[in-house]
Amino acid sequence: MSNWKNTSSWNRGQRVEKNFAPLLKRRDPNFRKANREDQFRHIDYHTSFGTIDVKAKKKINRSDSNEQNELVWVEFLNVQGRDGWLRSAVDIIAFERASDFLLVKRNYLLGLAQSLCDLNKKVTNSRDALYKGYQREGRKDLISIIKMSDIENLPHQIWKKTH
Repeated sequence: MSNWKNTSSWNRGQRVEKNFAPLLKRRDPNFRKANREDQFRHIDYHTSFGTIDVKAKKKINRSDSNEQNELVWVEFLNVQGRDGWLRSAVDIIAFERASDFLLVKRNYLLGLAQSLCDLNKKVTNSRDALYKGYQREGRKDLISIIKMSDIENLPHQIWKKTH
C-alpha cells in the first residue's frame, strides 16, 4: 500500500472520491466516509442504502495519455492473490465517467463479469485483456476488461456530475 500511496493514480482516485461526496450528500445527508480499515475492504462510503466503492476512470495501458470510460478494469484477485474488489462485500460500485457516475450493485457486476470473462484465457498485454485474464508481472492479481456498455445493460443508476 505504501508504494501505491501518492502515485498519480492514487491521488486521482482520492480526488474522484472527494468529488463524489457532494452527489452522495444530496441522496443521503447522513452518509459517512469509510475509515482506513474499511478502505482495505474496498469501502469508500457508508450510506443508508449500502456501502459504495468509487472507481475513477482508468487508462487501459499505463502509457496511455488519458483515462477513458468505454472499457472498465474488473479485479477478481488483488495483488496479494486475495479476493479483489469484484468479490468484496461492498454493495455498490460507482464508476466515474466523463459527465456522470454509473452506480451498479457489485453482485450483479460480479455475475456479469463471470459470464463474460474467460479467465483461463490469459494474456500478457493489458491491451488484449478484453474478456480475458490478465496478471501484471510480479503480482498475484487477476484482472480483466469488460465494456461499459455491458454494465449499462445491468440495472443501474446515473448520477450527473455538477460543475
